[in-house]
Amino acid sequence: MGLIISNSWLAAFSAGTIFGITSTYLFIKYKGIVVPTAVPMEERFEFPDPKDEYRLILAVRNDLKMQKGKVAAQCGHASVAAYAKALQNKPKTLKRWLRYGGTKITVRIDSEEELLELDKIAKGMDVLSSIVRDAGQTQVAPGTRTVLAIGPAPKSMLDKISGHLKLY
Repeated sequence: MGLIISNSWLAAFSAGTIFGITSTYLFIKYKGIVVPTAVPMEERFEFPDPKDEYRLILAVRNDLKMQKGKVAAQCGHASVAAYAKALQNKPKTLKRWLRYGGTKITVRIDSEEELLELDKIAKGMDVLSSIVRDAGQTQVAPGTRTVLAIGPAPKSMLDKISGHLKLY
């Protein structure tokens, strides 16, 4: 009697296992569920040409004597403006910049005239640029041009525009 019970237990277990594996396979196959096997290539940070990585330059006016928090906020505005402009006008450039990690370099400029001159040079080279104007609620007058975002663009092009400037 004990031998018969243990044989039917083994048969029931085997049948349940086979049914479970088969139903799981069919469920995955016909419901379109994809089981991840590896990280897709787009999610990896790979640098096709490290000599010419894509960057964003943030040129901050040093003559305004803004406090650190104000400078950080203005650079944030400039970064978002550059991202939005690149998304609309140069999505491939944006994708390349993000593939390089979204590098941002902050440099100092000494006047509004220098800011406008850099903007003119960038536009002449077909490089995106965005000027940030402050709302004037804290440290500077309303409408003051505080930061210029240049790019994203390849480092070789950005060096021609802002390579002479010192880091902020």
